Amino acid sequence: MAEPEPYQRPPQVFISLHGDELRDSFIRYLVWGLRDERLNLFIDRGEANRREIRNVFTKIEDSNIAVVIFSKRYTESEMCLNELQKIHEHSEQKRLSVIPVFYDVSKRDVKSLEGEFGNHFKEMREKYKNDPLKILTCEDSLSSIADRKGLTSEEHGTGLGLVREIVSTVKSKLLNSAGGRRRQSISIGLVFVLASTAVFLFILFIARNFCADVRIYKAVKLLSVPVLVGVLHQLYRL
Repeated sequence: MAEPEPYQRPPQVFISLHGDELRDSFIRYLVWGLRDERLNLFIDRGEANRREIRNVFTKIEDSNIAVVIFSKRYTESEMCLNELQKIHEHSEQKRLSVIPVFYDVSKRDVKSLEGEFGNHFKEMREKYKNDPLKILTCEDSLSSIADRKGLTSEEHGTGLGLVREIVSTVKSKLLNSAGGRRRQSISIGLVFVLASTAVFLFILFIARNFCADVRIYKAVKLLSVPVLVGVLHQLYRL
């Protein structure tokens, strides 16, 4: 009887946004669209308090993809800024893919801290004027995330069109990462076949011709197994 396959947790998507600024219908359709794809979803509207921040950070660490929805008042929320810093940290460690979405705000304004978005950031800078490290970290996170390939409401609107593009982009990133894992598995399997064939040929032709003593020949055959394991281990680490 075949053993049941181990349970695999569905991929998780973390969404960072300023909930007060986005239409409820947009958020609702986005949640429905992602859940229809059988994805775990954690969405924080920037309303979590300091006591909940550890739980939010854990959700980010457990996620495969983060969708950061920049809006004009995004930097008004301290929680949004904290999330952004954590998302940026994990993405720099190659542990998280990030999709920036520019909702009713231009990519240039976010990256350059200009326009209404920039004005709200200036208010945040004044609020934390005694914490220059936080300001620098926020600026670095904003610039880095905004510089990545993303989606804009200028191109897709602020309704269902943008929702469809977000869902499609998330699916595409997940498929690409799954494809990478499959390619790695195939290559490891290929390494095993090639290494096994090499050891078999060594025993069959080389060892038999050069080891006249039967005891030495048997010893070489026994040693070939740990040699195979060692070769596979080294190749797997490459």
